[in-house]
Formats: sequence, C-alpha cells, structure tokens
Amino acid sequence: MTWNLNHRMWLAALAGWVMVALTPLVVEAAQGLWLDEITALMRDHQDLARAEGREAAYKPAWAQLGVVRIAFEANDLKATYDAMNGLMDILEADARGGGIPRWSAKELFDFCGKVTPGKYHNVMRHNPELSKGGFDYWDDEVWDHGPGG
Repeated sequence: MTWNLNHRMWLAALAGWVMVALTPLVVEAAQGLWLDEITALMRDHQDLARAEGREAAYKPAWAQLGVVRIAFEANDLKATYDAMNGLMDILEADARGGGIPRWSAKELFDFCGKVTPGKYHNVMRHNPELSKGGFDYWDDEVWDHGPGG
C-alpha cells in the first residue's frame, strides 16, 4: 500500500514539474519576450556599427520594429504579422547592399525567423527546413555563422 501511494505521489509531482517547465514557453509568446530578444540583438548590432559611424543605417529597421511592437501590444494579430514581415523585408533588402552591414542584416533576419512565433511571420518564407542553408536564401553571398562556418 505504501509503495503504491509513493508511486502516485512521484507521478503527480513529475506531471506538475512538466507543466511548470512548459509554462514559460506559452507565457513567452504571450508576453512578447521574442520581441525583446530581437530588440536587444538589434541594439547590440547598432552599437557595433556605431564604431564605424554606421548606426544611422538601422533607423528604418528601428522604425519598423516600433510598428511591430505597437501592433503586438494592441493584440492585433494581422497588423503584427504584416509589420514583422515588413521588418524582415527591410533586413533582407539590407543584406543585398543597403545601409546595415550585410553580416548584421543576415544575422538579424535569421534570428527574427528563429525566435518569432509562427503566427507573427510568414513561416513558409522564414522556415529553416524549407530553405537551403537555414534562412540563407541570398545564395550564400554573405558570410554564414552557421554549422561548420
């Protein structure tokens, strides 16, 4: 009898632990932590560009990221989706020779595709399993930090 009771207690504790462990994944998407992570990475990249006097190149991306944040905080799924795809379009264009350094635009683009929940961007376009070499569909014109790189 004691073994059976202990066994059930352990199973209940394990089930509770699993639920607690998975909760941050759901809460993160709801709270927009993915958006904070993108903001932090873009700030780091802009700080690196400041040493070269190129920090102004990030202004269009910052403006679009502000649009994403406003739409997300308004709980407007369609506007967030459109704005996030707009940000990724800006980063993709910069990787082809715009103001942001190519390596930076590519890394930001890749990161956005990885951390942004699927309902907030075009997953078919930004999915590493569907594109050659991860998110890199610039035909490897930029240096890739990926595996073996």
